[in-house]
Amino acid sequence: MANQLALLDAEEIALLVDSVQDYAIFLLGPNGEIRSWNAGAARIFGYSIDQVLGRNFLIVYPEEDIKAEKPKNELAVASATGRIEDEGWRIRANGERFWVNTVITALRNKDGSVRGFAKVTRDLTERREQEERLRQSEELFRLLVDSVREYAIFMLDPEGRITTWNSGAQRIKGYEPSEVIGRSFEMFFPEEDVKAGKPQRELQIARERGMFEDEGWRVRKDGTRFLANAVLTAVHGKHGELRGFAKVLRDVTERKRAEETQRALLEQREARLQAEEEKRRAEASSRVAQEANRAKDEFLMTLSHELRTPMTAILGWSRLLPTLRRDDDLFDDAVAAIARGAEMQARLIDDVLDVSRVVSGKLRLKPEQVDLASVIHGAIDSVRQSADARSISINEAFASNLGSAYVDPTRIQQVIWNLLANAIKFTPLGGAVHVVAVRNSTHVQITVSDTGEGIDPGFLPHVFEPFRQAENPRTRVHGGLGLGLSIVRYIVEAHGGSVSVKSEGRGRGSQFTVALPIAAVIPSEEAREQRKEQPAAPSLNATLLSGVRVLVLDDDNDGRALIRAALMRAGAIVEACDTGARALAQLEKEKPDVVVTDIAMPGMDGYAFTRALRERPHLADLKIVALSAFPIDSQSAETVRFDARLLKPIDPFALVEAVAAAIGKQPS
Repeated sequence: MANQLALLDAEEIALLVDSVQDYAIFLLGPNGEIRSWNAGAARIFGYSIDQVLGRNFLIVYPEEDIKAEKPKNELAVASATGRIEDEGWRIRANGERFWVNTVITALRNKDGSVRGFAKVTRDLTERREQEERLRQSEELFRLLVDSVREYAIFMLDPEGRITTWNSGAQRIKGYEPSEVIGRSFEMFFPEEDVKAGKPQRELQIARERGMFEDEGWRVRKDGTRFLANAVLTAVHGKHGELRGFAKVLRDVTERKRAEETQRALLEQREARLQAEEEKRRAEASSRVAQEANRAKDEFLMTLSHELRTPMTAILGWSRLLPTLRRDDDLFDDAVAAIARGAEMQARLIDDVLDVSRVVSGKLRLKPEQVDLASVIHGAIDSVRQSADARSISINEAFASNLGSAYVDPTRIQQVIWNLLANAIKFTPLGGAVHVVAVRNSTHVQITVSDTGEGIDPGFLPHVFEPFRQAENPRTRVHGGLGLGLSIVRYIVEAHGGSVSVKSEGRGRGSQFTVALPIAAVIPSEEAREQRKEQPAAPSLNATLLSGVRVLVLDDDNDGRALIRAALMRAGAIVEACDTGARALAQLEKEKPDVVVTDIAMPGMDGYAFTRALRERPHLADLKIVALSAFPIDSQSAETVRFDARLLKPIDPFALVEAVAAAIGKQPS
């Protein structure tokens, strides 16, 4: 290295020294005058080279060092020994003090005389501050540990002997420092724990895992026991060697006692709350049961009223009818009144059955692409007579782009009919009902509003609940079972839509809005053409069943007579039986073209009769039309044995059409 440096010329050495930024490197004359000044010196001391050349290096020492002749002494020591190293305060150009490490090396001539000095200074202010902070922190920590009185904090050597003892340890355990320093920490454990080797086991676990925590009994100087939470932490040196253990211990006797008390109180409170909750649930269940009973009683009362009202007209006029002549003006009125009463009863039963289907999940939709305007008009036409009778106008406003949608037309018409029937029912004479239908890219919105009685705000949330009516069943003005709007909601939601209601209160009218998604779209005119091509409503054709032999099975005399009469009016040859056994006997005598059978009958019901019939080879291909007053599940194994199914009450025209279709006859 010396040989390499020897090759450097003076200019290169000057460049090397001047480029050093972290050290102040400069030359002093024999008396301390500054002869050179590198960039590091300028940065550290804050003087430029012009400000210091030729001046004595005393300018960077504090006043007290100058008075003590410290700079002069440093040069003297360096001259005598060759170098001196020192740490101390220095002064920057701006008067700021900073801590430095400095080395002064004597430079000699060939004859050994001092030519000058090389001085290298490093700023250690930051390191000194860190060391001072560390010293203060350690002192503060020692004071902190010693002042803690709630915790016993002390050190153990690697063998478990006590080396420090704070005031908290003295307070909790009762020992003075002189009584414990140098003794094993086993002195604080109960005798049974010492015999079981617990203290040494704690040290071993702390050595292996770095820390051990435990709660257990400890013994004070006076022999009393206390419950302690103790954490034992292994302390390692810079090179990983075990220096000892730090132990932090807290007396938790009172805390444990308080926790036990608190736990007992919480358990008592929990038991009390649980008892109160069970009581509330029982009371709520009781209220729900009472409400259900009340709703059931009101519904049965309403159902009884609604069924008896049309029955009055049916029974009354049926009793009077035999006393009337055919040309009597009242004769036609009586027949019409009986028909209206029967239709009303059928509608009430259909509503109850619809709710039953919804609750049991058996409501089935038969969607098809239909013209929405035609469906809405169909519902309007069905209530037009009722509206005209009360001088209520029905105003329509349909968007030109209403088009069509993929829905069940019968069910959607039922929805619109229910809303219109309600609007007419609750609108006073001379009022108005408005039907508005609009369409956007995803939905069709149908709104039915009226100028009627309106809805109390408190009842609005319950409007679509089944069996709920705003009126008292004993004093109500309007009829109905309270099922219509709940059926509306079920049907609309089954289509993936929604229904909502608005009313500003009693006497302010109401507005119901149905939103239906558009599953598919075709032009409105095309949909109308499709509907025009559908077959017209059935009418009785006197020759449709001409020569067709029919066996009728029904245990109800009047029902059997009606079916027999309707089929004979269509030209059929009819045999009628009242039991399954008689019907089977008749079938053995003569095989008809078709069998019409009721389902619900005493003894052998329609299902059993059909099974018996199908088991006979010569009758297995016989066409069977089933009639029932119960909802028919078209997917059941029993029902698929039938060729056609009709739900009571039976429409004579529909019956004739069903029998004709079963044997493949079409109206001419």
